[in-house]
Amino acid sequence: MVGECRALGVVVVVTVLAHLADSDPGLESSGGNMSELDPEPSIDPSTPRRVRAFAGTTVFMPCIVNNLGQRSVSWVRHHDIHVLTVGRFTFTSDGRFEAHHDDGSNEWLLRLRSPAISDSGIYECQINTKPTITHLTTLHVLEPHAVVTAGRELFLDTGSTLRLTCRVRDAPAPAEHLLWYHEKKETRKGTEEVEVSVWEEKHSTISSLTLRDAQVDDSGLYTCSPSNAKPASIMVHVLSGEQSAAMQTSAASRCVLCRASRTPTHVYPTPLPCLLLLLASFLLGGRLPMFVLFLLPVVTLGVFMQLAS
Repeated sequence: MVGECRALGVVVVVTVLAHLADSDPGLESSGGNMSELDPEPSIDPSTPRRVRAFAGTTVFMPCIVNNLGQRSVSWVRHHDIHVLTVGRFTFTSDGRFEAHHDDGSNEWLLRLRSPAISDSGIYECQINTKPTITHLTTLHVLEPHAVVTAGRELFLDTGSTLRLTCRVRDAPAPAEHLLWYHEKKETRKGTEEVEVSVWEEKHSTISSLTLRDAQVDDSGLYTCSPSNAKPASIMVHVLSGEQSAAMQTSAASRCVLCRASRTPTHVYPTPLPCLLLLLASFLLGGRLPMFVLFLLPVVTLGVFMQLAS
């Protein structure tokens, strides 16, 4: 009920603002008088239904309208039913949104500067006809970020070779540079121990760090920091011989406990009740109550299953 009232309120607001568009030159869509012979406005099929943007850039969401005449185009944010623009005017306190239209063009653009992930969602283009003509556009904002493929934590033995790979994802262009840090200190390139390589693959930046003969002092937080994306970190543990043996013993113990916990335990009737029933049968001359006769095969089956296990 609340949603219907909010939607009705938006229709009323858009209708009032559209009425102003018919009288205010700043909101007017195009010249000429409307007549019964004028074709009805329509939204061109080429208007996209999905728009992808990158955080921090500028994105345009187009609404391509044919035969607009004296009608007006509005943009409404769907999740809170907020009127953003009507005609050439912007009706929001969020200065990142702005209406944009060039004279003679049939494109009515909603411009959004520095979009964030939270701006993702559905935006509605409306023409103030009766009934209202609408078109929904889904905005998907991507945030460039780095990913270390080994995960968040890595264990290796002393003397092993440490190899880390970092990929930059959801970036509009390759990174200008990419740096590796060990405990907030930049790793040195081209030394005998450390090698850092950076290359591009399918418009994405990839980097690898190789550290030979890793020692306990090489443990710590390693961070991949691209110039155009959020950094990613991984905690590296270089274990001494005693630490490695202790971890293996602990892991083996946990494995045994896990197997033991997964081993099913079956509880079957013991042979004693069966033997007692047989003894009672002999003492009574083979005469037993009917329910006992029904239970005897079940108990016997339980005995055999117990012996089989």
